[in-house]
Amino acid sequence: MELIWKAAALGVAAALLGLLLQKAEPAHTLLLGLAAAGAVLTLTLGLFRELRDVFGDLCREAGIGAALTLPVLKSLGITVVGRGSAALCRDAGQSAAASALETCTAAAALYTALPLVKLTVSLLSFGS
Repeated sequence: MELIWKAAALGVAAALLGLLLQKAEPAHTLLLGLAAAGAVLTLTLGLFRELRDVFGDLCREAGIGAALTLPVLKSLGITVVGRGSAALCRDAGQSAAASALETCTAAAALYTALPLVKLTVSLLSFGS
């Protein structure tokens, strides 16, 4: 719970500072947004590590191997990076680049999940 308060405070402070800087120094506003995003993601790294560990423990207890869980975690990482990068592109006024980045993110996440799709298809065809 403490993490969300810190992240929210960073985000609101960056937004307010960005509003103050927007007319005088638009380039600094983008840099401020980038710095705030980096700071929030740095705060979040510990949470991602804990989630990975708990997820790994649960999968080991259930007898699910890394071949099934790794694509899910990779897709999550791709999505986080892609969404954040697209938001920064939009903040910089580059909506076409942001849309292209979102398309790339979706394709990369789907590509990463292909082993799960293949396994599902093989299980369905095996069951027939």
